[in-house]
Amino acid sequence: MATIFPFVFLRRGFREYQAFRNVVHEQGGGRRTLQKIHAAGELVVRGSLLFPNKGGTYKDFEAFWNARFGAYEAFLYQPQNPGAKAMVDAPAVESATQKDFDATRRYVDSATLVVRKDGFLQTLGVHYSVVNESGAAYVLGTSTKLVARFVTAPGTGATVTLAYDFYVPVRFAGDDLPDDQELATGGAVGDALVDRTVSVQLREVGPGWSYAETPNVL
Repeated sequence: MATIFPFVFLRRGFREYQAFRNVVHEQGGGRRTLQKIHAAGELVVRGSLLFPNKGGTYKDFEAFWNARFGAYEAFLYQPQNPGAKAMVDAPAVESATQKDFDATRRYVDSATLVVRKDGFLQTLGVHYSVVNESGAAYVLGTSTKLVARFVTAPGTGATVTLAYDFYVPVRFAGDDLPDDQELATGGAVGDALVDRTVSVQLREVGPGWSYAETPNVL
């Protein structure tokens, strides 16, 4: 199973956005053109963590950080932007016998998956099952795709939708704890530490906002 970032950012000063990598081409005569080389932006997260935190104590955060120090080890992050909505896919029904419908995103929070056929809610274990790309159990972090496999094919003309929350593979942007830490407890350190804030920046690992397929080549 993948490691999930458990900590919650403060709303104040929190930013979560997609960054695009660009290339500048010299055209001569002082002319330049700018090309986006990632059609799907990479997620960048900037904000502060206040401890105690819903995800654990400051000691827990240090342990989480230290486990990744020196290797830029990736982990999964679930978007926390209040304006973010669940992903909704409407995969095409390509044949009367089609039973498998893929989620667009790779790192799906399967506990949040809602499947509908023609607007009617489908029941896990009754109308469909959740498998990976090879038909085995879906495992967050290692499976390439989440597939909703219907017991009975919906049939040509039916509408299938998959709604779910998803994770993004990220890493810490930097290999040191940030210098701009605030400590309001007179230098005390321990599990009971309160009112400590740490500035944190995360950046998506790899291309493309975590699609199952990679749509980042123009």
